[in-house]
Amino acid sequence: MLNELIFFEVRIFRTFCEKLQVSSADTNKLFETYGIWKYIEDTYDMLRLNSDECAVKDILVMLKVKGIKLEGKICNKPETVNDKISEQERFCADLILTDAIMDMADEEEITLQEARNKIINSNAYAALYDFETGLWETGPDYFRYFYKTWSINE
Repeated sequence: MLNELIFFEVRIFRTFCEKLQVSSADTNKLFETYGIWKYIEDTYDMLRLNSDECAVKDILVMLKVKGIKLEGKICNKPETVNDKISEQERFCADLILTDAIMDMADEEEITLQEARNKIINSNAYAALYDFETGLWETGPDYFRYFYKTWSINE
């Protein structure tokens, strides 16, 4: 069964990375250091009522209040037909990542947060969201196999 909190965290994390054009490893470090993961978990019931974009804006405000200055500019471009197609691909990749996190946590008997961090900090994460690879089409079992194979070489 889908863990809705993990799925929400995955979507918010991905959206944050894309909007600020920051690597997944750097974003994860930022989220860990400034308690963003805990904030998302603690306020999930409230955050999920709005769009993912609103949740990311809340996180940006929270970081700004904490005195964090984020380098670069936020990408806000007009939506096109291709964006809708790629959003469907992103949604599929988010589902695969969510399932992979849950499966890894069960298999390795670790917390969901530990599993999330392991995958997000890997090159397999980048490959999943590189839609040229087609990895997003394969499903969570193949993605986990890919992650295990790839992480041996990291």
